[in-house]
Amino acid sequence: MGRSRTQQKKSAPPASASAVASSSPSISSLLTKAQDLIVQCDYPLARKFIERVLGRVDGTIPEKSQAREMMGVVLLEMGDVDAAREMFLTLLPPHSDAP
Repeated sequence: MGRSRTQQKKSAPPASASAVASSSPSISSLLTKAQDLIVQCDYPLARKFIERVLGRVDGTIPEKSQAREMMGVVLLEMGDVDAAREMFLTLLPPHSDAP
């Protein structure tokens, strides 16, 4: 009996940058997943999702405020009170009488 030849899988061509960007999850789905992880008390993983959102959003859109609030909660739950305080303070507008 002769040897049977094993079949090799052909690798797919590398995806282009535009194809990767279009397949990335939406900001709202990332926030929903982060919220689910917070409810499950998986704060380190929730933090990763929130950091991904904060890296993608621009300006003062509502999702950015929501992500910062969630990050404050995650930081607080992880015991980083000072960082959580700073994150929550970014949500407040500056006061005109503040030094």
